[in-house]
Amino acid sequence: MAEAVPQSFRRPLLALILLSPVIAEMLSGSAPPVEWLLPTTPLLLIWLYGSGVLVMRETAVRWNLGWAGILVLGAAYGIIEEGLAVKSFFDPAWMDLGTLAWYGRWLDTNWVWAIWLTMYHAIISIAVPIFLVDTIWPQTRGRRLTSDRGYAVAVLILAAATGFMFLFLTSYVPSAAHVLAAVLAVAFLVWFAKTHADRLWLKLPAGAPPRPAAYAVAGFSFFGGSFLLYAGGPYLGGHPAVTFLEGGLVLLGAMLLLRRTTGDPTWARHRYAFVGGTTGFLIALAFFLEAAGWTGMAVVGAAFAILLIRIPRRLLPEVRAESGTHRPADR
Repeated sequence: MAEAVPQSFRRPLLALILLSPVIAEMLSGSAPPVEWLLPTTPLLLIWLYGSGVLVMRETAVRWNLGWAGILVLGAAYGIIEEGLAVKSFFDPAWMDLGTLAWYGRWLDTNWVWAIWLTMYHAIISIAVPIFLVDTIWPQTRGRRLTSDRGYAVAVLILAAATGFMFLFLTSYVPSAAHVLAAVLAVAFLVWFAKTHADRLWLKLPAGAPPRPAAYAVAGFSFFGGSFLLYAGGPYLGGHPAVTFLEGGLVLLGAMLLLRRTTGDPTWARHRYAFVGGTTGFLIALAFFLEAAGWTGMAVVGAAFAILLIRIPRRLLPEVRAESGTHRPADR
């Protein structure tokens, strides 16, 4: 028998749907606040991001996945958005590419951009909103936010958003082989998330973590470093293979550090500090964008800074309540 969804879960459900596009697009400056005044911007972004984060979160809950599985599902979402919906993985004229329109382009695919954006969406569009909702509303952790019918509707909405944007967002049409490859990559990642991600994650070496402050610095450095390495690939790498190696080493370092915080709820503050540091890079970026003339970015950055500061007041009682327990979300 399917678990009933409490009425009180409506607020975290709405927060999850809104947090994903707001963090990934507004806070990052990809779609600054003034663009949200146009009705089409929030409609399209909430349609795609909101359904995407909900589908990935509900899939993870139904399959009892930990954070490794969630991140792999997030990577699948990244391919759905960038490879299938907006087609930026393949379109050499995509507006945000810059030098990555030629650096790392091979077989009509923007490989450096593709790897970077897949990781970006896995973390920022999927994992961070889920983590924040689970932290603000700990009673929802590991619980379904939708019924089985609602889950099926969310999958259909995500499919409809992907198809609509594929057909109408830009005139670029990738080859059938590219579309098939993207679909197969999504299918592989979904399978891998269900069958292998959490098990392989637990095989990584673990140990006592350093202080939470170190995790905040590490989160900021990881995301900021990845941003610089991929965006500055022609200058900091010189060859796509070098860029992939640099980015892979930074990612491995973050994974090994986070592995130390799994399996013990008393280390929840360490994980929160890492997420805060990661999001903190976008907050800092928002103030720089405001200084560069992007109106409203400072307000968005300040609002998220206040949110991140206030959340730990909810987190500490949850750590006490969970001591001696183990939940899937702690893996």
